[in-house]
Amino acid sequence: MKVTLKHMKKAIVLLMTIGFIALISALVLVSLSISKRSFDEVVYLDARNQFSIVFKDFVTMLRTNSEKVKTPEDLEMLLGFFMPAMKEPKTGIEFGFDLESKMGKLNVNYLLNEMVLDVNDENRTILERPFNNYFSKFSLREPRLLLDIFMDTIDKDDMERGAYSEIASEDFDFREGKIYSYNHLKKIFEHYYKTSHDSNIYKIDRDSWEEAFYFGDTNRSNQLLDCNQLDMTPAINLITDNRYPDYGELDFCQMLKDGEQDLVNLKDIYNISDFNKTNQYLIQCTIVFNTENFNRNVRFDYDIKTGKVDNIDKNFQE
Repeated sequence: MKVTLKHMKKAIVLLMTIGFIALISALVLVSLSISKRSFDEVVYLDARNQFSIVFKDFVTMLRTNSEKVKTPEDLEMLLGFFMPAMKEPKTGIEFGFDLESKMGKLNVNYLLNEMVLDVNDENRTILERPFNNYFSKFSLREPRLLLDIFMDTIDKDDMERGAYSEIASEDFDFREGKIYSYNHLKKIFEHYYKTSHDSNIYKIDRDSWEEAFYFGDTNRSNQLLDCNQLDMTPAINLITDNRYPDYGELDFCQMLKDGEQDLVNLKDIYNISDFNKTNQYLIQCTIVFNTENFNRNVRFDYDIKTGKVDNIDKNFQE
């Protein structure tokens, strides 16, 4: 396998992080390692309260470390901070966590809002491209109808763009002009199936969708597509019609600096840039916390810029 300078840098960052992870992991397990007897005696400290403590400590640790993130290299170290779920022998408590950048993925709400605002269709083809490329992977029979339903969740009028596309007239969950989660998205898929009878819509699963897209803010000033993360998700090929089949070997930040024409043309529309802490930067955090009688696997967003926790996924365990 070809070893690039980018891969070498990532390997060095990983090695630097291993000792830090090992130390923190040990401390976490020690903090959870109360004896079974003590656990039984302290009846008021149930597993729910334990999880609450772990969650708060994790967020505090995250805020402390994210304050030190100033450069893309610092960010890479933070994202390398993870611990696979491990069971502590004395108590049977299983604990683990993971961090993942969401800025290498496409913000569905932002793209749809930009389409609605693009009344002169100046960028319509480019904005629709990732959706059309994604839908084609699943051989949807009426991709135009599905996109119309998507867009009608964003606009503020009650006019239908296509046949029965105004889902908000039937479901008040879509009156806010935003899609909040994959479970929310599934209602759109169900509406599409009821209208089109196209069972191919159910080929789209959560893992496939979340490899490429996320549900963020519609505000343009909050958007960022991190060029350092583009080799981590399918987003680059969705927006370029699979122009970069070997994207794992490419340095997209350098390509932007070199003026690679295809990326330059997309830069403003998708807000492609290097990491900058002055912009909103979301990372997806996952915490696994299981005991004999209590399972809690939680996923939420954390904004490095503001330290804000948002979009706590209460249905992550489903």
